Amino acid sequence: MKNTDDILQVVMGYLKGDSKKAVLSQLEEDLSAREEFRKVKNARALISSTQKMPEYQLENLYLDFKRQLDKKQKRFRLNGYDLLKYAAVFILAAGLSSLFFYSRFQSLNHHESALHYTSVFADNGQISKMVLPDSTVVWLNSDSKVTYNSDFAVNNREINLSGQAFFKVTKNEKIPLKVFCNNLEVKVLGTMFDVSAYPNDKNISVVLESGKVEVQDSKKSFHYELEPGEMVQYTRSSGKIYKEKVKPEKFISWKDGVLIFRDDPMNEVLAKLRRRYNIDIEVTQPDIYKSVFTATIKNETLDEIFRSIGFACSVRYQIIRGENLKTKTKVILTSQ
Repeated sequence: MKNTDDILQVVMGYLKGDSKKAVLSQLEEDLSAREEFRKVKNARALISSTQKMPEYQLENLYLDFKRQLDKKQKRFRLNGYDLLKYAAVFILAAGLSSLFFYSRFQSLNHHESALHYTSVFADNGQISKMVLPDSTVVWLNSDSKVTYNSDFAVNNREINLSGQAFFKVTKNEKIPLKVFCNNLEVKVLGTMFDVSAYPNDKNISVVLESGKVEVQDSKKSFHYELEPGEMVQYTRSSGKIYKEKVKPEKFISWKDGVLIFRDDPMNEVLAKLRRRYNIDIEVTQPDIYKSVFTATIKNETLDEIFRSIGFACSVRYQIIRGENLKTKTKVILTSQ
């Protein structure tokens, strides 16, 4: 299909109804077209999240940006300025996945001023790496999203997180970085830490590798300061929170494509495998969840992973491969 005009029309919002559906349907069937679509969306997000200008100017800049991408040039000039310095996000060649962006325009208190909101996604089964405008580096785990506004690194350094992310924070004593997830706020100056806050998980955890962070709830009913090697875990349902000593590598190794399990409950193991490999897992007997699992998973295949689970937990497995991109691979677990 690879028709850049059609792709651009969809991204800019000019195609509607059946015409839009037809192009989106073709994108599903054409891998190269989908990659083109992602490039164009990324380019538009980079430009629109940092500049306030009419749509027709955006479209022209957009095409210029795309041409630069096609030529594999590293820099792009926008109105005499270096876009890589002022862009909302600069994509690193992490080699693990593409990032998906969208910008949302929101008026504030009926004033003329407004903020742009930029969200960055890591898709299912992928790990992504990005750099924020303040040079903070963020690794996003599978099925995760961070959102920040156009005042980031100017008047604030506030991020909303859904899912899991590891942060290597650039120090700025005047504007501390704040990560918000559910009812928790994590405040830092310069440090490396992990936050896991998937919507369907019962707990939110913060693990500190180096530096220092402060954790509190939205009502400020509790306040914890973490030292390196400590974890705070917050239970959503009860609001209870506790702090303990941990080995950080167990909780942050995912960013390097490694999963570490140490007598972890099977429900947590399967949840991480679902997200990491973008698979469906069906558990046929509840007693399977009574098992615990210990392993370090790096480059093992699904067969090798579930064979290990089978040996360790007395479980039989069946892998049903997905026939196409729309169909996930499914794993069925039964007790022996």
